[in-house]
Order: sequence, then structure tokens, then C-alpha cells
Amino acid sequence: MAAVDQADQAAKAPPAAGLLPLPTELVVLFLGLFGMFSLTLYDLFFSVDAGLWNKDEHSHGPIMLGLSLWLLHQRWREFDGKTDGSASGTWLAWVLFAIGFAFYVPGRALNIIYFEVFAFLPMMIGVVALVGGWPLLNKLKFPLFFLVFMVPIPGFVLDPISHFVKLHISITVAEILWWLGYPISHTGVVLTIGQYQLLVADACAGMRTLFMLEAMGIFYLNVVRHSSLLRNVVLSLLIVPISFVANMLRVLFLALLTYHWGDEVGQGYLHGFAGIVLFVIALVLTISTDGLLRWIASRRAPQAQGATS
Repeated sequence: MAAVDQADQAAKAPPAAGLLPLPTELVVLFLGLFGMFSLTLYDLFFSVDAGLWNKDEHSHGPIMLGLSLWLLHQRWREFDGKTDGSASGTWLAWVLFAIGFAFYVPGRALNIIYFEVFAFLPMMIGVVALVGGWPLLNKLKFPLFFLVFMVPIPGFVLDPISHFVKLHISITVAEILWWLGYPISHTGVVLTIGQYQLLVADACAGMRTLFMLEAMGIFYLNVVRHSSLLRNVVLSLLIVPISFVANMLRVLFLALLTYHWGDEVGQGYLHGFAGIVLFVIALVLTISTDGLLRWIASRRAPQAQGATS
């Protein structure tokens, strides 16, 4: 009897949680999607013509993809609805698959890497819709939206805005260092400090860098999960000037390095280190601003309660 009871208890025990609560056929679908985009991933990393993710201005792409997939996995495990394809809204998957193929096929045939990468978004959203319909899409809306940040943006779209940002960063750095007594001037996005000339490039202070910092700020907002919509909106808007300040401090740091220790130091390993400093500064400013907003909200709450009482 004891052996029978143990067998009954084992049969009634819930199955062990796997990596994701998915049936085998949907895992095969995911693997097929990965196989479809494996050539695109190869081009993004290794192709001489289209290896965008090896370039500084697009190097954030794999980071954005990794963060999106990690968050997608975490939020999916929290979902307790149906994942057998019977939920409402699964029909949307076929529409999204068609959109994905409409971008992927000409992108692959004509070597338009931007189309190929963008096609991953509707295809991925379509897989989620096919699995859990509207409820699962609603649960995973942010990780799916965050995939947008991995898509390379063509230069003709961002270059005009990037030039505007670089120009004003150059002006700001020149004004600050001139006020501090350094022999500096600027011509467009070229800084002349002492005997050295520095070009403020896209990788240092362009719109693509601001784009990545904005993405990281939005990711931070979602991870901390603030309940106040106003606070989320205000902080997301403040990320833009925070990114500008962080970029400006990076250029300022490189200009001072070059002036005091020469071009080899300013353009050597410390140039790459300045990129790390950039994101540390942006993260510290974002968290500090968030703390300031939280402090203001805590001070206003008692006043609002006193006014209503």
C-alpha cells in the first residue's frame, strides 16, 4: 500500500518547471526562427560589408538583444495564463509572420541589413501571439518593445540629428574649458586645444550613443517598476539631458587627457575607458535623479494628505 500511495503522490505532483512553460512544437518553432536569422546574425558580426555590430556606433545591438531576451524569459516565467495556443488573439500571429517575411525576404535578397534585423521583431511578436494570444502579449509587451533598440538605424535618418548633438557638445566643452583657462576653440565639431585637434565623432557623442543611453534608462525604469506613471514619464524625459551631460563629460575628459598627456594617451586605451565612464556617469545620474524624484514625492505626499484632511 505504501508503494501505491507514493506512486499516486508522484502522479499528482506538479511537473518540474522547465526553462519556459512551452510545448515541444513551440520550442521547435523558436529554433526555426533562430535558424532563419542565424545568417543575419552572422552578417551583423562577421560580414565585411554589413558587420554593423562590430562598429562602435552599432555595438550596442547585441547588448540590447541580450537584455530583451533575458527580460523576456523572466517575464514569461511569471505568466500563469494559457500557453497552448487557445487564448484569444492568436490570429494576429499570422499577420505578424507575413509582415516579417515581407521585410526579411527583400532584405536578404538585396542585402539590406536594416530590413533583415527589423523583420526579427514582428516574427518574434508573432511567435508570442501564437503561444499565448493577447494575455501573453500584454505580459511581455516591454521586452518585445525593447527589441526595437537592437535594430540599426540608417545613417541618413540619424546623421542630421547626430551632427546637431555633436555640435552643441563641442560648443559646451569649448566654453567650459575656455572659462577654466585652457587655450581651446572649436570649428564645427572639431576642437582645437593647444597643439591638438579633436574630432567629436559619432562614437563619442553622436545620436547613436544618446540612443543607447536612452534605451538603458528605459530598461532601468522597467526593472525598478515604479508605480507612479508621472514619475516614469518625467524620468524618461530627463534621460535625454542626462545622456547629453554624460556625453559632454566624456568629451571633456578626453580633451583634458589629450592636452596634458598627448594624443597617444587621449586616443589610446583611456579612450575606450572613457566609454565605460560615460555609461557609469549616465547610470549614476539616472539613479540620482530617480532618488531626487522619490524624495520630492515623499515630501509632497504628507502635504497632500494634510490639505485633504
